[in-house]
Amino acid sequence: MKTAVAALGKALIRTLGVEYCCFRVFSLDLDSLPEPPTLPQGYRCAEVTGDEVREARQPTIQSEAWYSGEDALGFGVFFGSELVALQWIWFGEGYRRRRNFWPLERNEAKSVELVTAPEHRGLGLATCLKQFSARQLAARGFVRVYSRIWWNNWPSIRVSEKAGWKAVALVVELKTPLRSRPFRFQWRLGSTSARNPA
Repeated sequence: MKTAVAALGKALIRTLGVEYCCFRVFSLDLDSLPEPPTLPQGYRCAEVTGDEVREARQPTIQSEAWYSGEDALGFGVFFGSELVALQWIWFGEGYRRRRNFWPLERNEAKSVELVTAPEHRGLGLATCLKQFSARQLAARGFVRVYSRIWWNNWPSIRVSEKAGWKAVALVVELKTPLRSRPFRFQWRLGSTSARNPA
């Protein structure tokens, strides 16, 4: 029944010429991180460069090289010498110029992409990678990291929750042909120390 109602709602919105996006915003405070889980044998986490991503054998990974650049940090999981999972983090002016979806303070960052090659999924690599990158950010002086996830992308939501991230907001944007900027609605979720941007 819920699926039918959701489909009817989407059809009505499209008929009116309205496009929408709905995201859950997750946050992780970096002051006290849990011990990361152990990677399966043969896998290791490391910081990666844009060149390493461009040279990756996995097309799923290689296609994400465009996220590199100013104020970007890449972290990956390697199986032997092969890059099989990747997370990009943006911050600072580079983030503000490219994608200012969630305003960041000076010592905050945002995860903008997390991907695992298909044949290496189901091993917990994404969870380990999110925890590894959080430790690396903390070592660089960041105090908090955010990510946004499509509201019903349950695999990504579960990965974030397993890695210790908390849902802090729900953001809905509606784009109409009559207005250049989307209407934006934001609800804070749960009790959290993460700030609630205006």
